[in-house]
Formats: sequence, C-alpha cells, structure tokens
Amino acid sequence: MNKSWLNYFNLSDEYERKTRFLPAVLSVLPLIPVSITFSFPLLEWIGLLIGGMGLWAIMAVATSHIASLLGNHLQNKLWPDWPYDSPTNLWLHPQEESVSVQQKQRWYQAINSLVNIDIQQAVDASDQNELKATINDSVMGLRSLMWKTPEAERVRLHNIDYGYARNLTGLRPVWITLALSSFVGCWYAYFWLNAAIFWAIMSSIVLVVALILAFLLPAYVRKKAHYYAESFFGAVIAISTSQSR
Repeated sequence: MNKSWLNYFNLSDEYERKTRFLPAVLSVLPLIPVSITFSFPLLEWIGLLIGGMGLWAIMAVATSHIASLLGNHLQNKLWPDWPYDSPTNLWLHPQEESVSVQQKQRWYQAINSLVNIDIQQAVDASDQNELKATINDSVMGLRSLMWKTPEAERVRLHNIDYGYARNLTGLRPVWITLALSSFVGCWYAYFWLNAAIFWAIMSSIVLVVALILAFLLPAYVRKKAHYYAESFFGAVIAISTSQSR
C-alpha cells in the first residue's frame, strides 16, 4: 500500500474513516462526468484527499466533520426526541409494543446486573421523565461497558454500518446538488462545446440514481438503527451470561 495511504489511515480509527470520511468522498463522485468533460483533475484531487498529506489531511478531517454534522442533523429529523426515541432506548420503554414484556424483563435484569441501574424501579415509580433518564443512563453505561468487549464485536460493526448510512444520507443535499451540476454542465458542453455525448448520458444516469437513493436511504438508515439495537441487546445478554458464570 502507498505510504500516503498509510499516513492517512494513521490519522484516525476505522469508525472515523468508514462513517465520516468515506461518505464525504462518495458525495463528490457525481462530479466525475463533468470533471472529465472539462478536463478538471477531480480524481487526482480525490486521491490527494485520501492520501491525507499536509493541507489535504486538514481537508480530510474537515470533510469528515461536515459529514458527521449533516448526519446528526438527519438523525434528529428521523428521531425528533433523540436519544430517547432511538431504538436502543425505545425498546426498553414499558409502552413499546414491538418488544414483549418478558423480553424487557430479561433485559432489565441483565442491565441491573451489569451497570447497577434498576429500570423496573423507574417503571414502578410512574415518573416519565425519570424513566426516560434512567433508560438513557443505562444505555450510556452499557456502551461504556461494551468498549472493546469481545461479545460486542457485532455491535461495533453495526455501529459503523449505521454511522455510514446516516452520514451518507445526511449528505443528500451535497451529492444531489453536485449530480445536478454535473448534469447541467455535461449537457451544456454537449450542445454548445461539441463535447462527447457519453458523459452527458452518464451524468443523466448519475442524477437519476442520486434521486432514487435520496428517496430510499432514510428507510435504510432506520433499518440499520434496528440492526444495531438487535446487536446491542444481544451483547447485553451475552455479557451478562458470561459474567454470571
């Protein structure tokens, strides 16, 4: 592997690269047709950005944070009461009907044994604000407990998948705008500058795909959040069982 690639990969961990930087890089790819049409060195610039040398390293970090910012904005739209209405929190709520009472009781017992937080006590107190806070405290405590725990490897992978999907979807305004700009630029070049029609057609395909993805991706993000929650509670039971032996 090229040294510049290694230099970039040393800047951050796998989560940062896959959930923040990768979506940001993918978001500029719709410009490829127009950049080739006008002989603009976009691919070379992307290579330098991935290499992360000098000023490009700073730009790599900046684009990663932009992806995270827009991803969090999308997250707040999908779950307006975040984190209290996120799947990991919501599934622990006694009024959530998608999870059986028996399963919740099992989780409550495991959580109490792992982080010493009694959700059932908060349920019995009938104070909704206290219940929401108790559930959130337990989830945060469990996340800290799971850090680099072997039983939570699947949680880590699904967390990366969710972060990638969320941030790529959050960047929709960016890549749709770039796809539209590429479409306009390529067809302008074809009609007025006698450019090849191939890249004009490619820009049209890219724009159509971008619009379809923009419509489909929010549901995909929700699905990834559910997969994460499933892994999360699976790890809770696995760790609890392991510690009780």
